[in-house]
Amino acid sequence: GIFISCYKKLEMSILTGLFLGLTTLLFIGPVFFYLLKTSIEYGVKPGVSVAFGIIIGDIICVLLAIFGFGSFFEQPEVQKAFAGIGGLLLLFYGLKYIIKPTVSFSKNDKIKAEILVKYFLNGFLINFVNPFVFAVWFGFYTLSSSKYTNESVVIICLVTALVVIFVTDILKVIFANKLSYFINPANLKLAFKIFGVIMIVFSLRLFLEFFNI
Repeated sequence: GIFISCYKKLEMSILTGLFLGLTTLLFIGPVFFYLLKTSIEYGVKPGVSVAFGIIIGDIICVLLAIFGFGSFFEQPEVQKAFAGIGGLLLLFYGLKYIIKPTVSFSKNDKIKAEILVKYFLNGFLINFVNPFVFAVWFGFYTLSSSKYTNESVVIICLVTALVVIFVTDILKVIFANKLSYFINPANLKLAFKIFGVIMIVFSLRLFLEFFNI
């Protein structure tokens, strides 16, 4: 009876994690567009590096939630600081894509490690400085904790959600890379300019939060 009960809880926690992970597909933020741009322009390896940066940021958010830092990050001063930093970062990328939408198509298997680290850090920063990401993961933790009293089951639920997010990001990388072969450079430049405008829109949203407008 105890074994069956534990198995059912484990099964339910995994299903809940799958559901939570899949719901993040509805949240299209700035990091989504950066992931697509990198994969389209530079290929799978840089795209995967961005995906690793994103998931490391998510893992840190989950750990902060588990260890009780939710109340700290809910403080207005902390959220304001993250909104300001995130807004500046997104504004920089947005202006860069609009003013100088380079299309290099430098896809190769011998990309230097430091270049991959750069894409990893960019993916991490764009994801991690977004207050909305913290809100999502702290919300997921609160939801899981209210549903399951066992902390181990909660962790399994959140790990499942993380795995789903990482796998879907890798699929986005592969799809975007394949798509790039059917887009000519002129259209690609236009797409990158559009990505730039979207980045600036996200930055303005963060600036509104920073200035409490």
